[in-house]
Amino acid sequence: MGDTAENVYEAVAPLGNTCRFGFRRPKGVKFSTFPPKLRHQPDFVTASYMVEVMGLGRDGILKSMKESKYEALKVWNKFAIALGLMGVILFVWNSSKKQFITLTWDDIVAEVNYSKRKYGIQAFENDGNTYYRLDWERLVAKAAYVGDHDG
Repeated sequence: MGDTAENVYEAVAPLGNTCRFGFRRPKGVKFSTFPPKLRHQPDFVTASYMVEVMGLGRDGILKSMKESKYEALKVWNKFAIALGLMGVILFVWNSSKKQFITLTWDDIVAEVNYSKRKYGIQAFENDGNTYYRLDWERLVAKAAYVGDHDG
């Protein structure tokens, strides 16, 4: 779902001119062996932000905000600010609704904190990776920008 979300981000360009920043998962490279802060670098950079792109589907729950990704993005947000950018922003593509949103770092932090209080830290059954459950409707309500794409 991440590659599809990245393609939508590039097609709609909600933040203007964008340059790829993160890895595009080349074949033969096992990213799980990379240090988390390197593995979870934002996908794109603009003149104002570093952009992390994520996708979700029919259940309306963003499960790709793993604990390790969130901790890495905290560091990248500080790094972006140190570079003179406004920080990390999140682009989320909802494939079932054909909608996308952008969220500021402050909104991401608020939603992660809400998720920890309401649901605790979730874990995937297949691999035990832990994540924060972020609900689409709450994210839309906080979004800096909401758009549609029928690609």
